[in-house]
Amino acid sequence: MTGRAKRQTLHKLRLRTTLVVPFILQIITAVGLVGFIAYRSGQRAVNDVASQLRTELTHRITEKLESYTAAPRTINQLNASAFAQGDLDISNPRGEHYFWEQMQIYPTLSYVYCGDEAGSFFGASRTFDQGNSQVILHYSNASTNFIRQDFGFDQQGNRTIQVGTLDRPYDPRTRLWYEAARETQQAAWSDVYIAFATGFPTITASLPVYDSQDNTLIGACATDFFLPREVNQFLKSLQIGKTGTAFIMERSGQLVATSTEEPIVQENGEESDRLFATDSENDTIRATAEDLTRRFGDFNEIQSVQQLDYRLNGAQQYVQVVPFRDNNLDWLVVLTIPEADFMEQIHASRRNTLGLMLAALVGAIAIGLFTSRWVTRPLLRVSEASNQFAQGDLDQQVEPSPIIEVDTLAGSFNRMAGQLKASFEALRQSEATNRAIVTAIPDLMIRARGDGTYLDIVGSDRLQGVHGVQKFSPGNTVHESLPPDLANLRMHHIQQALTTGELQVYEQQISIDEQTQVEEVRILVLGEDEVLIMVRDITARKRAEEALRIAEENYRSIFENALEGIFQSSPSGEFISANPALARMYGYDSPAEMMASITNIGEQLYVDPEKRAEFRALLEQQNAVKNFEYRCYCKDGSTIWVEIDARAVKDNNGKILYYEGIVQDINDRKRREAELKKQLEELQIEIDHQKREKEVALLTNSNYFQEVQQEIAEVNLDEFWS
Repeated sequence: MTGRAKRQTLHKLRLRTTLVVPFILQIITAVGLVGFIAYRSGQRAVNDVASQLRTELTHRITEKLESYTAAPRTINQLNASAFAQGDLDISNPRGEHYFWEQMQIYPTLSYVYCGDEAGSFFGASRTFDQGNSQVILHYSNASTNFIRQDFGFDQQGNRTIQVGTLDRPYDPRTRLWYEAARETQQAAWSDVYIAFATGFPTITASLPVYDSQDNTLIGACATDFFLPREVNQFLKSLQIGKTGTAFIMERSGQLVATSTEEPIVQENGEESDRLFATDSENDTIRATAEDLTRRFGDFNEIQSVQQLDYRLNGAQQYVQVVPFRDNNLDWLVVLTIPEADFMEQIHASRRNTLGLMLAALVGAIAIGLFTSRWVTRPLLRVSEASNQFAQGDLDQQVEPSPIIEVDTLAGSFNRMAGQLKASFEALRQSEATNRAIVTAIPDLMIRARGDGTYLDIVGSDRLQGVHGVQKFSPGNTVHESLPPDLANLRMHHIQQALTTGELQVYEQQISIDEQTQVEEVRILVLGEDEVLIMVRDITARKRAEEALRIAEENYRSIFENALEGIFQSSPSGEFISANPALARMYGYDSPAEMMASITNIGEQLYVDPEKRAEFRALLEQQNAVKNFEYRCYCKDGSTIWVEIDARAVKDNNGKILYYEGIVQDINDRKRREAELKKQLEELQIEIDHQKREKEVALLTNSNYFQEVQQEIAEVNLDEFWS
């Protein structure tokens, strides 16, 4: 080999070296730059993640508080409505099943009750004995001298034996919850207080109840629930980083609930006081409260969401404060997370980077496999978590990844999982509420498949007993004890509903204790092979309709066959209705012909217009006229005398809707009266003539007249005149 050839060989490199060395250098450079940039941007990433985590966790806490406070408001509205409508009687205790059912549906409630303006009290409370809870009924009224009586409940919510008596009168009107409802005239919350019976911190929601007629206050309803029992458990269940702390306090600084095991009530001799956050034995809670006091001076100054940080024992702490308000309820939700919980991920990422650099130096070939495995592992975790989530396990959280895209995907998945979990929890609570409402409906509702198999039954216990489904366990096949013809009719309409997709409505009759009950059945399609069957007892309505039909037939028979004319007319002077007798009276062949011909009663019927004005004036003054006589025109132009009894029908505002009355033809009577009058006049003349003849006879037969006549006879007329 010549020297030139040797020099050319020295300048050439092997393919392995050409590929490996640049690749290794690129890996070292890239990893070094990534590690440097990651180290410099670590704090910014920690701040962003901490901000997102704080916002997410405080949002979940406020959502949970909203769900807790919504239940007492809902219960108060239901009880106030029942109280105002008379379904819940406070003075004469009735309707305790409302309280019992509410205590079963909402285990967070500790006391549900109402009081009235007479001083009566009625409610139910939850007591705890060795971990077991029991619902107790309480009431006091005038019959008990306002001494509260306590009774137990059986499994069906019925009142049982008396279990206790309060040793002094109980007047709800003097209690804070009643006074708050009366003064605010709207829904109100009490301050947190230590319940005398349980020693637990408790809060009360109250609502005034007004009379539906005159809107006067008749009482108030209220609901208590234990704060630590539910809120503390929820705060403890939150994953607040690794060592994070959450607590809730009032504007006064007193603790409402914490995520720690520390009690929020401290014993002070024979009394119990609530713990202030600044006096907490927990270092994080105490230091956070003191830092907020230094920053704002007064907790009332915190009116919006605050994201803060401070140092505790040299370690950075991230804090978020969120005000929570519900009517007059005003709390602060505080979340504290140590920076160390986030920096651990940064240190782990730095170690991973160093491992990658060492692995890259081992061989360029292995780096591709290692990189692919490194990239796909977090994606596999996301995929596995998604599969578990799809199978119904909602408690899924994907750990952060050093890869930005995968970390974003994991963060989105975690937020979605949290939101869906909260949504499902809210849905379950909503379903429980809806089921309680549906259970109170008097109808029988059956969810069934297309083949008649029942999936669920709610509603009227009486109708369940009538239909043979008094005891029902979901998942078991249960059929009604209907007669074959009604069962076949039911299946026919179910198939019709599934085929057409339209609501099917029909009626059926069923015999109960030798009596016939009429039911209305509605079938609504819920899904491809699922229907909702709603059964309602309409026996009373059918009986009322039959009675109305008979009454209408009787009225129609009287109206059509009456000898007197019957009518209804408008204030403008038109006939609204008339019977055949009235049409015949006026010379018309039918009521329709008469009403079509007479469009102005005053001008077309009345012979004397002043009689129409007199008739209207009497109706306006007296609302009714009897034995009113007037002359009217017939169809052929002749006139007859009639007598009318009428009244004005008015609405609630006093406006005249129409006139109605009875008309009698008195033309023959008037003719007879005229003839009788004429006869009386002629008789009077004859009597007067006979009287004069008698008087003349008496005069001529008198002695004086005889003497005068004799003297006149003796007079010589010629001499007299001469």
